[in-house]
Amino acid sequence: MGMTRDRSDIVPALVLGLVIVVMILVPLKIIGYGYLPEDDALRHAAKAVSGKSWDQILVTRSEAVMDNHPAWHGILGFLHHSMGWGTDSLVVFSVVTLFAVFCLVPVIFLFRPEAWPLTLLILFLTDISLVKRLLYGRPYIMSMVAVAVICLVWPRLKENRPPYKPAAVIAFFTALAAWVHGSWYLFALPVACFFLARERRAGTIVALSCLYGIIIGALCTPYPFLFLKQNIVHLCLAVGNSTLQRMLVTELQPFTGDVLTVMAVLGVLAWRYMRGAWDRKAVDNPVFILIVAGWILGFVSKRFWFDWGMPALCVWMATEFQEFFDKKVDLYSWRRAIIAVVIASTFYIAMTNDAGGRWTNNLTIEYLSADNPEQAEWLPEPDGIVYSDDMTIFYETFFKNPKAPWRYMLGFEAALMPPEDLAIFRKIQWNYSAYQSFAPWVEKMRPADRLILRRSFGEKPNIPGLEWHYAASGIWIGRPPRQPQPAK
Repeated sequence: MGMTRDRSDIVPALVLGLVIVVMILVPLKIIGYGYLPEDDALRHAAKAVSGKSWDQILVTRSEAVMDNHPAWHGILGFLHHSMGWGTDSLVVFSVVTLFAVFCLVPVIFLFRPEAWPLTLLILFLTDISLVKRLLYGRPYIMSMVAVAVICLVWPRLKENRPPYKPAAVIAFFTALAAWVHGSWYLFALPVACFFLARERRAGTIVALSCLYGIIIGALCTPYPFLFLKQNIVHLCLAVGNSTLQRMLVTELQPFTGDVLTVMAVLGVLAWRYMRGAWDRKAVDNPVFILIVAGWILGFVSKRFWFDWGMPALCVWMATEFQEFFDKKVDLYSWRRAIIAVVIASTFYIAMTNDAGGRWTNNLTIEYLSADNPEQAEWLPEPDGIVYSDDMTIFYETFFKNPKAPWRYMLGFEAALMPPEDLAIFRKIQWNYSAYQSFAPWVEKMRPADRLILRRSFGEKPNIPGLEWHYAASGIWIGRPPRQPQPAK
């Protein structure tokens, strides 16, 4: 576009600065409510503080021989020892840092950064869970960042110049994702989408870059080959030891299609057509094909959609808005700055308001803690085992008691249990936690062990052989009856 009379060379810097500030303020504001994620971020922080290996925390089967996230736990452990941070501070670090990384790295590659918060705002409105996942403080976000980077830099692989820089960028972020998160094998999905889009040269470069990145990431762990192998073993255990799909952890279960987001994508395509800018390449490209592939595979496991399709969707939608802004709004005009302020402020307000208590629901949680004298008597004794049918018992109790001298039968993945205990747990799931299905665990419980169930105050578990105590809001603790002390 030609230059306008209201041109100002400081506008691009102001817009970029505004986007950066908002992307940092959003997680800080949400954390300021007292928000904490509900699952793995808690156990990652507790793992770092505990100083223990997983077999000292969980009762595990022989195949589970290595930590799947050694790098992430190493980072958190370093912060714990060097800064003195406890579990709460480590979770805050995880939430703020990983959200900021996903929201700021793509801005580096966009010459219209205001397109990024506009994209996130639209996706937040169509399905809050898509953007809310960015605030879970879990290392899978680094894989999402790597996918976004691949989608952003791949057009440079089509240029005639040597592709060293974009290939190196892809390799770097893939290495970071493989090192921090694992799940390295899933990078085969975006690579396959390049060949489906007939972008063979770019696909080959992406494949080699990802391969180099995965090797580098593995080499940064203490045991590279075991690290690569353990990720495959964990996958096979997680998806291969359940009879019904509802027995899988929630995020591995299939989704229902995310219809509103599909409608948003169709709306963007219709908008392109109505403004006379239709181009087949808008959909015939690796990024859009990755969106479609992630959506289809979401009917197998929603993680394909959340972690692979959604980052591609963010990039595709942002580049659509970027193209429109580039044609309609001068890069240096104050009109652009006003538009950016409206977009960024709306995104900030929409994300940080506490509608329905979405950021404060956790404030009413009552945790079990060995520091609470009333609860301590009923918590497991040294070398005891916590039995439960609810993973949140593990997340919350381990989070508040990272150095406790007991272990958990059910942790963050049921398939890590010893086979005989996994069979008992699957039977409990099959019977929707009917009380009689807990009998095999009750029979094997020792005096140091506890069965902890999430039930309402008026629903004392009807499980013979245990004495029960309502220890916290919605939590009952059962223990084997204590032998009466002989009279003196």
